[in-house]
Amino acid sequence: MLEQNIIKPLYQQLMDAIIENIKNGTYKAGDKLPTEAELEAAYNVSRITVRRAVKELCDKNILVKKQGKGTFVLDPSLRIRLNEIGGFHEAIEERNQNAFSELLSLQFKKTSDEFSEYLNIPDTSDIIEIKRVMGHDDTMIFIDTCYLPSDRYPDIQKYLTGNFSVYKILKNIYHVKMVNSEKVIKVRKAKKDEAAYLHCEEGDPVFDIFKIVYDENDVPVHVSISILNGATTSYMISSNNKEQLKIKNPINKKTHILTQ
Repeated sequence: MLEQNIIKPLYQQLMDAIIENIKNGTYKAGDKLPTEAELEAAYNVSRITVRRAVKELCDKNILVKKQGKGTFVLDPSLRIRLNEIGGFHEAIEERNQNAFSELLSLQFKKTSDEFSEYLNIPDTSDIIEIKRVMGHDDTMIFIDTCYLPSDRYPDIQKYLTGNFSVYKILKNIYHVKMVNSEKVIKVRKAKKDEAAYLHCEEGDPVFDIFKIVYDENDVPVHVSISILNGATTSYMISSNNKEQLKIKNPINKKTHILTQ
């Protein structure tokens, strides 16, 4: 219950209460907030107060409203630069968070003409396809499919178990130095199976990111395709190497920032 007779406005008290519930884990990143009517009843405030509090929290990049679906908790703490070469696990661990990955499939297959060109391997070569869902703490972030030339990394499948990092395996086991990458980012509609993992609806916008990583000799190390929920993800690009960026929110404040 909020205090009716103190100096702080009720909408600010409600904002503080919601933020505290996020901090203590009552509401986690990705969770749907109670409806306006439920918040109104729970805190004994007017609908105007609820709407003001929710709007302010959306503007602060703490919540996001999805048309026809409700209001959801965002996670604005994740910041990975678009031009980083390191793996997802390493970027998350640097921020004192817990990265996780769940293996969906692991297949050995013949390469296509397209992938043989990307990986600079003969068109008769075998490649390894590693499909995972990945995130941090309790938040699912993206679907990742990684393609590796199997001849370059013999017996790598025995390391692809548990909560593994492909980047760490290539670096520590096969002593690969990854120094450069190319990425192509496009927006498309989510497929049914993707929507189930990304907590969105089929047909919602997703980022489709195609990436090739190269070693110090400009030899392709691997190819990956990452799929992210477009409604809750924004990308930022900066030409400096500072950890702290001056831009705090994207132009559309109903999204949180994810720079990778």
